Amino acid sequence: MEHLERPSGEVWDERRLWFEETQARHARAGAAAPSEQACALMIDLQSVFCAGAWAATVMLACAVTEAQGGSKRETLPGVADRDYRWLRALRNRLSHENRNDPELTVEDQWLRRDLWEERARRAVVIAFSALYPAAGERASEAGDKA
Repeated sequence: MEHLERPSGEVWDERRLWFEETQARHARAGAAAPSEQACALMIDLQSVFCAGAWAATVMLACAVTEAQGGSKRETLPGVADRDYRWLRALRNRLSHENRNDPELTVEDQWLRRDLWEERARRAVVIAFSALYPAAGERASEAGDKA
């Protein structure tokens, strides 16, 4: 893609700091035993978030959340049901395109980056809530404001 550019160092650092501070805030509330796969996926999640790959961030955040909770669980400790439903529904709409009404368009990549960044930040907060369930509903609500 000829128009793809990496973010500036300043933008990358702002995103990295937000990610790390959000994780630290959740971790201070107490961690469950994070699964090996969830921890490994977090490395990629931080990379795609810092790069500004918003749809990939949503999809990986959902994978982290499900890896932590197990694929059979409908609810997760520390994650509000409405947040988990929102994340899964968004991931599913991204994964299973409706050609008459796509969830993400090329135009979105140019004109709706801030909306997709908000969605990505909320998805990251939900993933942290799954990893650090003691942060609970309080952390999830903070993500709604991000």
